[in-house]
This record gives sequence, C-alpha cells and structure tokens, in this order.
Amino acid sequence: MEGLVISDAVKDLIINIVNIIVLFVIVKTLAYKPVKKFLDDRKAKIEKQLNDAAEAQKQADEKAQRYEGLISDSKKECAELKVKAEREAKESADAILANAKADADNITAKAREDAQREHDAKIASVKDDITELAFDISRQVLSREVSDEDNKRIAEGFFNERL
Repeated sequence: MEGLVISDAVKDLIINIVNIIVLFVIVKTLAYKPVKKFLDDRKAKIEKQLNDAAEAQKQADEKAQRYEGLISDSKKECAELKVKAEREAKESADAILANAKADADNITAKAREDAQREHDAKIASVKDDITELAFDISRQVLSREVSDEDNKRIAEGFFNERL
C-alpha cells in the first residue's frame, strides 16, 4: 500500500499540477489579459497626457518668449518715443525761447527808437522854445534903443557861440 500511497500522492500531485496549469490558463485568459490590456491602455493614456502636457508647456514657453520679446520691443520703442518726445520738446522750447528773445529784442529796439524820437522831439521842442525866447528877447532888446555897447555885446556873444 505504500506504493499505492505514493502513486496516489503522485496522482494528486499530477492532478494538482494540471489544476494549477488549467487554473493558470483560465486566469490568464479571463483576468490577466484584460488587466494587462487595462494597464497598457492606462499607461498609453498617461503617456499621451504627459506628451500633451509637455507640448502645451512647450507652446506656453514659446508664447512666453514671444510675449517677452514683444514686451522688450515695446519697452525699447517706448524709450525711443520718450527720447524723441524729449528732443522735440527741447527743440520746441528752444524755438519758443529764440522767438521770445527776438520779440524782446524787437520790443527793446522799438522802445529805444521811440525813446530816441521822443528825445529828438523834446530837443526840437526845447530848441523851438529857445528860438522863441531868443526872438522875444531880441524883440524886447530891439524895441528899446540899442546902444553901441549892446550891439557890440550881442555881436561878440553871437561869434563866441559860433566859434
């Protein structure tokens, strides 16, 4: 019976091995393939999402670089416009100052001319007054009797003035 026990044990062992193989084939067919397919699909989906995220990051980086370039260009253009505006403002201010100086010079020259005219007019008026006064004095002197002494004094005064 001992041989039988061994053979029963061998039978049991063979049956167990066959059961395990059958069970393995069934499990592999029913469970392993769907699970592996699910895991492979999941892995592919994750890889696709990672690739999409990397592509989106790449596009975002490119846009960021493009926008930074635009911002840099805008800053440069703004600085250039500022310099141009300052230069134009300075030129305008210089032109205004030059015009104001020219106007001031014209006003000063006109004022000098007016003052000179007034001065000349006053001098002419004073000369006219002096001439009238001289005529009045001459009339008064001539209205009275002119002596030789008066005549001599008038003649000497006249010649002294002229010489």
